[in-house]
Amino acid sequence: PTLRLFKPKKKQRNPESNKEKVVVDYQHGERIAKDMKGFVETQMPNYSERVSFGSLEKAMEKANKYGLPVALLFTSKPQTTSTVKYLSTEFRRRLLVVEIPPTTKNKPLLEQYGIHDDDNKQLPALFVIPPDGSEPISYQGDSFKQRKLQDFLSKHALKEPVYQPKQQQQQQEQQTAKEEEPSAKPVHTEL
Repeated sequence: PTLRLFKPKKKQRNPESNKEKVVVDYQHGERIAKDMKGFVETQMPNYSERVSFGSLEKAMEKANKYGLPVALLFTSKPQTTSTVKYLSTEFRRRLLVVEIPPTTKNKPLLEQYGIHDDDNKQLPALFVIPPDGSEPISYQGDSFKQRKLQDFLSKHALKEPVYQPKQQQQQQEQQTAKEEEPSAKPVHTEL
């Protein structure tokens, strides 16, 4: 057996499309299930923001710029899992997935959300911050299975994807509203 992946190009001519593809052939190791699975997992796109305490502000600025809710995922693993990659791709442009690994730099951030790293039973943890900046909503599910996480995040994600920053969207909406207004032409009446 062999694998050939058709991945969307990162820079599309039309940002709302994924028509342009890049072909990647399997060239890694033997043709056994373990090696092929590893190849596919490394080729999965990852749109999550992986942060330390200092760079969480950048992720929040990005979310505010586009008006997106933020999903803060405190992971128990040092590497990005295929589930996180899938969720970040599924909710791309509708929700910003921020992955926070359990490192010493992230300890103040863990404590800010009530997670104590000495108790590994609290990880993983998931919080969603709505775009209006209100109180974070925590995931209260009993397991972190892909389907349950997808159901939880779909309740808090935007319904339509966002392709432009909020300011540009507002300007475009105002411009289209002006174009749709009937022009004020003087009315001629006969006497």
